[in-house]
Amino acid sequence: MQTIALSGSRVAACIYRRALSGWHLFICLAIVLCGCRGSSRDRSLGLTPKPALDYIADTFGRYPAVALSEVHGNRESAAFLAKLIRHEGFARRVNDIVVEFGNAAYQPIVDRYISGAPVSRDELRPIWENTTQISGIWLLPIYEGILADIRTVNATLPPDRRYRVLLGDPPIDWSKVTRPADDDMNDWRDAYFAWVLEHHVLARNRRALLFIGGAHISRKVLFPNSVIHLLDARFPGKTFVVSALDVGKVEPPIAAAISRWPIPSVAPVRDTSLGESDVQTIGFTFSRGLIQDDVDAVLALASTPLVSEAPPHVEATPELQRRRRLAQATLPFRGALIRFEANTTELTASSSEPLQQVARELVRDRDLAVLVKGFSDVGEPDPLRLSTARAESVADVLVKQGLSRDRIESRGCGAKRPLWTDDTADHVAANRRIEIVTKTPTADCEPPRSFDRFGEPGH
Repeated sequence: MQTIALSGSRVAACIYRRALSGWHLFICLAIVLCGCRGSSRDRSLGLTPKPALDYIADTFGRYPAVALSEVHGNRESAAFLAKLIRHEGFARRVNDIVVEFGNAAYQPIVDRYISGAPVSRDELRPIWENTTQISGIWLLPIYEGILADIRTVNATLPPDRRYRVLLGDPPIDWSKVTRPADDDMNDWRDAYFAWVLEHHVLARNRRALLFIGGAHISRKVLFPNSVIHLLDARFPGKTFVVSALDVGKVEPPIAAAISRWPIPSVAPVRDTSLGESDVQTIGFTFSRGLIQDDVDAVLALASTPLVSEAPPHVEATPELQRRRRLAQATLPFRGALIRFEANTTELTASSSEPLQQVARELVRDRDLAVLVKGFSDVGEPDPLRLSTARAESVADVLVKQGLSRDRIESRGCGAKRPLWTDDTADHVAANRRIEIVTKTPTADCEPPRSFDRFGEPGH
């Protein structure tokens, strides 16, 4: 009734001011009715859903980067991107699309392909087959289809408005990752993705859509050093975060409200009832805090639960099977299995077996030199000193197991790279850890700030 009364008063005022004829009255009524629909508000959530394609395209007028969560293996997510790249306003404003599902070592190949040059499928396949990820998720046809779709759209656009696809996974060379201590670049995933945006987009005054899993762009995610954390620290206020909602994972009242929205819709969350709710209410289980502190807007891709395809079976893929076995063998080296009691260099009881596994592997592989990295949690006093002592203590254990001391370098990393940011006992304990990696010029406590040394993506 309040809305009707307000609309009536607006009509009355319009009639009074303008002394309207019947035709003018018709126009005024139309304006009022359109205004009511355009400002439609979901009172239960305090949200105003907006047409998603228009909203995201317009957002690039205020931000050079928009991070859009990709729902892995989900066709609605891929279909939304397909619509977005065909949106006139989006195509007019956006230069680059940075994707998670491609190995940057193959950037020259994807550049040729996206530009319309002839490229065989055998040349393309390593892009999604040779990433740091071993789940096989990128083998799903939808990811190859995304690249093909962008190529198709580019063929319809003027040369100066064609999209460039930037591959955001680090340029790993699996032929050189053969031992458990070898660095497979997983620790560098977010750092590399952020560097691509910094170096190839923001530094060149371009605009980019980031198409990546939601955990990488949630500001309150429990995984520190995620893409959004790095970008917000280096370029505050430059990235707008839009995260997809899954009706099957949100609380029932929220699901009921979303079911009334047009699909697809986007709704900004700042200073709304939903925005001031806990992230757990929308199924963001790896984040903590308020929704409005985690993301800037939510996206409804469907009014029903999202269904994602499972990675294809890979029993017939010997190389992927090798990578999985290697990842399992890597756990004693970098899986936070070697831990310490709080405030000391005393190893936990459960650390004995993984440390013995490391020692056996290093005794077997006598040509391997390693870097032993020690870490502290943020609550421990003098974390750099303590982490250094922890690394040295583990190096001493390895020497007692028969390793030559000149094969081992120890380094304290302080509390710089925690695995978790919350205060649960197991997660804090995981931060008090040892990591052991092959000694190389780039092995360090943190990934490099610049990845230029790994080669420039092609142009």
